[in-house]
Amino acid sequence: MGELKSAWEIAQEKADRLGKLSAEEEEQQRKQKCHQIGQAITQRWLNNLDLPNMAAALNSYREEEKGLIRQASFNCLVKAIGFNSSKVGKAIQEIVSLEPATQPIIEGIIKLIQEYEEAERKTRQELESNYREVLHQLRISGTAVGDIDIEATPRWQQAQQRLIKALEPRLNSLKQELTKID
Repeated sequence: MGELKSAWEIAQEKADRLGKLSAEEEEQQRKQKCHQIGQAITQRWLNNLDLPNMAAALNSYREEEKGLIRQASFNCLVKAIGFNSSKVGKAIQEIVSLEPATQPIIEGIIKLIQEYEEAERKTRQELESNYREVLHQLRISGTAVGDIDIEATPRWQQAQQRLIKALEPRLNSLKQELTKID
């Protein structure tokens, strides 16, 4: 008669038959784990959750993991840079603190974002002026016309998409340069 085995014993036997992970597989798992940790640290920091600075969070890991986690955090910060990102200033500041050599590229990104914001402001003014003119022609004025919600209009969304499409290749090029430095 056969002996009864627990589920754990059966699972252990199956695991033994599969064998141990190779050194390459273990290294891949370690890299994946460090990548996930780096992304989590960055997201927590960007979302203002209990992290005063990222460097302190990175320093709490072992030396052999710290480099991989730092690289993953750096890459996550670079991805956070965008024209409509509320976290762009915070991401840029931390990129420079993690890697001071990025300062010239960051200055280029800041100028590009300022260029975008200025073009966006001009577009907003033009659209508001156009809408006010239309309302004026319809004899709608005074307190009947409050602030016009330009952002809800299709024309605004199209103008914004055109602007981003025009500037995005330059931003992506600068972001690519950042990833080469780290």
